[in-house]
Amino acid sequence: MANATYTPTTSASGLNKLWRKVQGEVGQGINYACEEWQQLEDLQEFSIDWSFREITFPLRINKGVGAASISEGGYEARPSSPNLEECTINWVQFNKRFTATLMAMYVSQKNSEAALKQQLMYQAMDAVDVLAAHFSDYFYGFSTAVLAITDTDVSGSTGTLTLKNAYGTSTITDATYIASLFRVGEVVALVAAGSDALIDANAIGTITAVTPATPSIAVTFIGSVSSYTTNGIRVVKANSLDQTITGTDLNRGLIGLLDMATSASVHSLSSSSVADWSPAMADTTGGRLSGIRIRKAMDEIKNYGTGKADKLILDQGVNRDLIAQQQAALRFSDPFALELAAEVKNKGLEFFSSRRTPPTYAWLMAKKSFRRMNLLPKPTAGGVTWKDGEKIPDVNALVFSMDWPAQMVTTCRKNMAYWSGLTRQ
Repeated sequence: MANATYTPTTSASGLNKLWRKVQGEVGQGINYACEEWQQLEDLQEFSIDWSFREITFPLRINKGVGAASISEGGYEARPSSPNLEECTINWVQFNKRFTATLMAMYVSQKNSEAALKQQLMYQAMDAVDVLAAHFSDYFYGFSTAVLAITDTDVSGSTGTLTLKNAYGTSTITDATYIASLFRVGEVVALVAAGSDALIDANAIGTITAVTPATPSIAVTFIGSVSSYTTNGIRVVKANSLDQTITGTDLNRGLIGLLDMATSASVHSLSSSSVADWSPAMADTTGGRLSGIRIRKAMDEIKNYGTGKADKLILDQGVNRDLIAQQQAALRFSDPFALELAAEVKNKGLEFFSSRRTPPTYAWLMAKKSFRRMNLLPKPTAGGVTWKDGEKIPDVNALVFSMDWPAQMVTTCRKNMAYWSGLTRQ
């Protein structure tokens, strides 16, 4: 008679219910860091009382005249004193919200070990990251809050918009960079080129896809958009619940570095009427950024500004090209100990670049004249508790709101120099 047979009990099926479901810690799959947000503390605070009526500061910028060389006993010089100019500033209010159910609160408070990461902490952390990205994108732009331009004809309830000109300026054409200003799930609005009006009442929609190669965004609108074929449509964020032009970010951006460097009017004072209300140097000739060109800009700031240049903000590609130039000129005492990815340094000058720095651009500045104006401390995930939630009427849930009123302020545009069209690597 043959021996009896048996099948080994497997843990994967025969005893699978004996085993626990095991999960590791929450991983972070991409870089959420926003270097510009982290740099806020590096900027001096612009201390001023906040007013809903008007905020101004006087600016000494007009040069005096009238000194005379007189003869003995002769008539003295004609007396004169130049008037001050006045700058007007206002803030923008950044807001981010998220919701959580009351059941989530009850369970979290009763059994804090049930979640891989506390839900409230995770949601608050994500909200802070979103605010940081919002600030960091606007850090380089214009107060108009325009992110890009599209010439795509628009009609119907959906559309794929080909984008150009990041921040609305024709000098930033890199497709990947333009696309990086948009994210799936964001709501955007299409604003007419000739006026601050939507191209159609339904021209507000959610981004469903971003294609960097084109670059383009696919948008599903809140309704059917009437055919619109005029070029130069401006794309702005529209994440508020108000689905009209007043609910968009239009004209609610920061006065960013491009604004400070290239706009005629900053803080309601124009360089067309006050010529010295302009950067110490504007170099749009392109080519490679070099130590000599940086030195020239430092001299221009020293000559016409009120401080010493101490910060260089530059595109990562421009920074790589600057490193390449220096490496080509180096002679090594130890060829077996070469630094392949060295940094360029200059005594007394801080270098800064991030993935958000516009391609081909660089700014040199004296930090003391470029300040942050913020009413509240930066929001932090650790500062949010369940008590901060507000009950949603008739809904068994809470809504959490983060506010951050802020603005960027410059008190001396001559303490800035910039380059555009620079060579990248």
